[in-house]
Amino acid sequence: MNRILITGCNGFVARYFVDYFRANKIVADFMGVDVAESCSMDGISYSQMDLMDLESIKKVLLAYKPTHIAHFASVSSVSQSWERPVESFTNNTNIFLNIVEAVRKLGLSPRILSIGSSEEYGNYPQHALPLKEYYQLRPCNPYAIARVAQEMISKLYADSYDLEVMMTRSFNHIGPGQREIFAIPSFIRQMLDAKAENRTVVSVGNIDIVRDFLDVRDVVDAYYKILFFGRKGDVYNVCRGMGYKLSDIIQQIATIIEFSPELIVDPTKVRPTDNQIIIGDSSKLMTVLNWRPVIPLETSLRQTIAHMAKEG
Repeated sequence: MNRILITGCNGFVARYFVDYFRANKIVADFMGVDVAESCSMDGISYSQMDLMDLESIKKVLLAYKPTHIAHFASVSSVSQSWERPVESFTNNTNIFLNIVEAVRKLGLSPRILSIGSSEEYGNYPQHALPLKEYYQLRPCNPYAIARVAQEMISKLYADSYDLEVMMTRSFNHIGPGQREIFAIPSFIRQMLDAKAENRTVVSVGNIDIVRDFLDVRDVVDAYYKILFFGRKGDVYNVCRGMGYKLSDIIQQIATIIEFSPELIVDPTKVRPTDNQIIIGDSSKLMTVLNWRPVIPLETSLRQTIAHMAKEG
């Protein structure tokens, strides 16, 4: 029996990850850990935990003895990392270090999925795109630096202690249920509310940037393949391989909603520095692990809009 420990089990990606196993009839037992009092998912064991508490992690690991750890707990907002950089490091780099150190001290041997970010690459000129795993990392925001540090810890523990750690550099992902602190659901919520209230103004930041968006259901397909079949110490880009300007996505959303927004730049939403174009190369993931993205961006947008409209 696969025993999978999921950190951050109340998060956006974790729910889809568990659903993936159920939809594909992959037999597994799950235990979720999170800081909340209860778990939002049915049918899995749960332990409330602060991942900064090393002894609590050790107790859960020793009792459950996971065969796999999917580490989704994080503070993954770039904008929040500018506002609260210490929190970004604590809830990315430090909690991951606690997990691998607990695994090492207990002598356990689970396969561990370490989630990183496309933000690690930093700014590359357009002629150097798409971004490949062997490129030098040039992080230019606190969140990106925290993720680079997490990746370095992953490699250290894989190389020095022989832990089965696999790493991702995950590009932007979207889908129904994503929190409104992220760009796409923020645009959708503002437009739905504005249309309902006969307003036109939508507040935006820098919408000239280009990002590589992937549906969360394609993301968890990649995560399953990397966690179960990826090579120890390897890093994999998780991306579509296509770039979309935020202004064009706003227009797609407006067309679907049948709404004409008046876009106003909010200076508080403009970051001190920003990666201008992020497009990834997923050929390693496709070649080595036979992964393919299958959900078009328009489908992701339409389903996210429908979900948010239903929520009200």
